[in-house]
Amino acid sequence: MEFEFRFDIVWNNISILLEGVQTTIMLSLLTMLLGTIIGLFVAIIRLRVRRLFAIPFVIYVEVFRGTPGLIQIVWIYYCLPIVTGLELSAFTSLVIAMALNVGAYLSEVFRAGIQAVDKGHVEAACALGFKPTQISRRIVVPQAAYRMIPAIGNVFVSAIKLSSLCSVLGMSELMYQGQLVIANYFRPIEVFTVVALIYLIMAYSTSLFMMFLEWKFAWVKRDKNSFWGHFKNVSRTIFSLKPQGDLTRD
Repeated sequence: MEFEFRFDIVWNNISILLEGVQTTIMLSLLTMLLGTIIGLFVAIIRLRVRRLFAIPFVIYVEVFRGTPGLIQIVWIYYCLPIVTGLELSAFTSLVIAMALNVGAYLSEVFRAGIQAVDKGHVEAACALGFKPTQISRRIVVPQAAYRMIPAIGNVFVSAIKLSSLCSVLGMSELMYQGQLVIANYFRPIEVFTVVALIYLIMAYSTSLFMMFLEWKFAWVKRDKNSFWGHFKNVSRTIFSLKPQGDLTRD
């Protein structure tokens, strides 16, 4: 018996999936925002304080980087109220769990980006009489930000995919809404295919935005090509079988 694809069922229920897309985008944006704040705070603390005082932050980073996101979500929703007595809604628990997960990864990205700045540039700025705030704003941040953008983009894409785990708590995000359609029509192949395509669109849009930021920050090395010219060169290099060279050349 030949299998017959029925994507019309998905199309007829696209409004249900779009409701899940809205929740997924909201979860992802809040996660990225809070995760960035947490990651930057942890990175600065680890770089500024003594190692002894940084131990709790090191433990936090290693725990959230070394345990599955699903366990973190379930633990914070079910176990945190038992330990602390705080009653949290499912949405709040999910945002906290995802933000802590993303923040752990971003803290390492920020720390590595700041440490990658050439110390000679900082010493030269000190010799010229720059104040510490001026050194951070004009020397450290611009160089570190440019280096960190690709890694930050990868973490943000992971945050979008991490939101699919929220369905275990009944959150009406994209994966949960897709499972509702599957339960009603028993067409998992078509539904999961469309859901995967939607996740791909969101993830690729995020990657494209981060690529634009990388191109924007590279004002010193940037040639006269527009962003779309740069995008074309990068895409051609990615899909080429030849060894990758200078991406700024035609």
